[in-house]
Amino acid sequence: MVMNALALMQQALPGLQPGSPIHRDALRALNSLSKHVGQGAATTGVQQTQLQDLLRNTVRNALLQKIMGQQAQGQQQGGGPVPGAPAGAMPQAPMPSTPLPGT
Repeated sequence: MVMNALALMQQALPGLQPGSPIHRDALRALNSLSKHVGQGAATTGVQQTQLQDLLRNTVRNALLQKIMGQQAQGQQQGGGPVPGAPAGAMPQAPMPSTPLPGT
């Protein structure tokens, strides 16, 4: 993530007025941060994998929230327990017709 921030700052530098306070501060920040990022920094491939994992988890969580909301609505509309299920058992959520991303 720090590498991405450094890259964004480097891309922004040409659009800043040379010699302006923001330009000087951006240069200082780049110089300070780049000293700490080096040999131990994650490669581009690792960063892309981390971003893909983050996106996949976000999508998965959104789908789970949607399913949980639908399940709660079904219970509020009188979709009580499943006949033959043990007391206190929740009705089974419908199975998605397409697999979750990344599975």
